[in-house]
Amino acid sequence: MGLRLAPGEQVRVRTRSHPRALIMPVLRLMLIALATGYVQGFLARPDLAEVLVDSRSWLVVAAWILAAVALLFGCLRPAWRWFNRRTLLTTRRILQRAGIGKCRERSLHLLSVYDVRLRQRRGQKMTRSGDLLVDHGAGGSWVLANMPEAARFRELILREVGALRQEISAHAGTAGPPVAPGPALRPAPGPMMRGDYRG
Repeated sequence: MGLRLAPGEQVRVRTRSHPRALIMPVLRLMLIALATGYVQGFLARPDLAEVLVDSRSWLVVAAWILAAVALLFGCLRPAWRWFNRRTLLTTRRILQRAGIGKCRERSLHLLSVYDVRLRQRRGQKMTRSGDLLVDHGAGGSWVLANMPEAARFRELILREVGALRQEISAHAGTAGPPVAPGPALRPAPGPMMRGDYRG
């Protein structure tokens, strides 16, 4: 199902988490392949204990089953989640969509955003990625984890918040000097977040 936009709403940014999120699944894949190869080689040895020789066939099957389960939950599932979760910034909202077809969606209206903080770990600084902590009017923070070009994305969010407030101010007939986006922004009353999964 496509993204439904309100009249006048436009998509500014469409992105996924930084590909560094795939480092651990790739490392797990290598470890699973190494461990499976070692176990299969060990079970193929001619000088195995008689107990192991008698049960060699089902031990081989058990090793492959364990490898398949580890591959599914340790590698394929995180990679699939990374591929299917998208973060969007529009002129009205921040959204995260997960899945194909009938997507699960979480959104936050920009009017409820009053600050966006950047948190970077050492590895994230090297790749210019980071976690964005979006403080909102519901009294909490929404973490956009491992965003690429995190500092730039933060600037874009704050710019869209400022532009939206200016637009509303102009329509209300009280347009004054431009509102500078940033930590000084105050939230609109009431919670504006909706969705059915955690980002």
